[in-house]
Amino acid sequence: MEQETMPQNLTTHKVFPTPNNDTFLEHGVYQSLDPAQQEIRLIRLYVDDGNDDGTPIRCDLLPPVPLASVRGKYTAVSYCAGDPGTTETVLVNGIPFAVFANLAHVLDVARDFWRKSFPPNSDATTENECILWADQISINQFDLAERSHQVGFMRSIYASAARTLICISTTRAVDTRGVEWLAALHASVDPDGDFYHYYYALEYHLRTKLAAASAAVGGGGRFAADWLALYDIFTSPWWTRTWVYQEFISSAEAHVLYGGASIAWRHVAEVLPTLRKYKVGTLAEPEVRETMAAVVDFFIRSKLRFDRAGPYELMDLLARSRHLRSTDCRDRVYAFLGLVRCDYGIVPDYSPNNTMASLLADMASKIVCRDQQLDILSYACEARGLLSGRLPSWAPDWTCTSCREIRSRTIEEQTAGDVPAISVTNYASVGAGDDSSSRLALHVEGYYIGAVPDQWDLRVVFHDVEIVNACGGKLRSEGDEFWALVGARNPVVLRRSRDDGAYQVIEEARFSGLTSLAGVARKYGLRSQTLAII
Repeated sequence: MEQETMPQNLTTHKVFPTPNNDTFLEHGVYQSLDPAQQEIRLIRLYVDDGNDDGTPIRCDLLPPVPLASVRGKYTAVSYCAGDPGTTETVLVNGIPFAVFANLAHVLDVARDFWRKSFPPNSDATTENECILWADQISINQFDLAERSHQVGFMRSIYASAARTLICISTTRAVDTRGVEWLAALHASVDPDGDFYHYYYALEYHLRTKLAAASAAVGGGGRFAADWLALYDIFTSPWWTRTWVYQEFISSAEAHVLYGGASIAWRHVAEVLPTLRKYKVGTLAEPEVRETMAAVVDFFIRSKLRFDRAGPYELMDLLARSRHLRSTDCRDRVYAFLGLVRCDYGIVPDYSPNNTMASLLADMASKIVCRDQQLDILSYACEARGLLSGRLPSWAPDWTCTSCREIRSRTIEEQTAGDVPAISVTNYASVGAGDDSSSRLALHVEGYYIGAVPDQWDLRVVFHDVEIVNACGGKLRSEGDEFWALVGARNPVVLRRSRDDGAYQVIEEARFSGLTSLAGVARKYGLRSQTLAII
């Protein structure tokens, strides 16, 4: 998020606007972290302080500890930072510390949650101390190397926490009826019953209550009104931020906080999909209903899928998360690295020299060199954005706001035949410009199929295989060529450079065969050629 003017109480520190805490830093409270030990800092929150007595929230910054030594012994918080120009002061080790106003709110409602969940006279004596991990305080935001390192194992930080407190609200001045209604609804339908019995009972309960509500004057009733109040939580910016997705997915146990109300996430996940079916939702604003649908489809299903199947493929995850936002555009990549199956060697780097275009080009290079497949071409044709002109034509622009997810390869497709080595090199040509991110050449083997016909709205037949226009042919021009590239899913339209014979990816096509088009080309005796794609 670029800002033309910077409030005096903020400093950018080459990352993102952060409240100025120079006075706090002068006290030397931050001790260095050992990256080799994956050390983190925790804070002790004083939960017995009052909420309305006007005194600042108090906490202590504890000495650094290896993550492995505190696994399951602290609570992480997840929230939307909000307007960086709106700050509040808390006391850290007795020293004033400026935090985002939203974080101050998180600490405030976390005290409520702790007092209710672990009262001093309860048997849970080990839980009476509220030990938290909160990014803005736990990470020295003014140490660029430390921030990059901590970001690198953020998934582990949240996965190692005993629980995560997800704060949806940004102020106490919210209507908590909806969350309280949801918690009461879940509790009213025998939560200890088996899976099928629970959902049958929930459906019956909702139909009965809705019938009573419809019979009320004007079709109202308290039940329906409280149900509508639930939609308020889906207007929160939390649902749209990149980092909260990893924080949420990685959490072993999560609780949603909304003002002074709270509910366990597993209860939300059990009830929300059923609520979507009922027409009371039509009383809410359309965009709110759409947001609720996105929450159910994206967050709930993503969590279920991750818990059952494990990490994602990187490009699949990037494709399905394009609607999420971040202040630093590089976080639209970094925020998901902890959730993927393969280690591509992408290390978070917030230095000003690492531009978004450089990051995207470097990431594309590492993906194809490690995977030795060309699925990236499908995404390059789908994910086009403002940076596409500064990238190699075979590199997706993940700054785009939407992208169709590509079907994952089957085991047979992953193991079908030998693929010649795919490599990426620096490419120098006349007019290449000074942006190194656009001077990377992809070297592949391929088979020339033929010229793209003038009327590319028609199907093209190649040895009994139909090549079908998939993108409307809007980008093609005279002289474009069909190629079957070894390692690619589908044929592609390439355009030859007049200067040096290198090619650019224009668009992707589809074909009707059950095997690769390159395999068909080999079958009919076509000879492969080595191409440089820029």
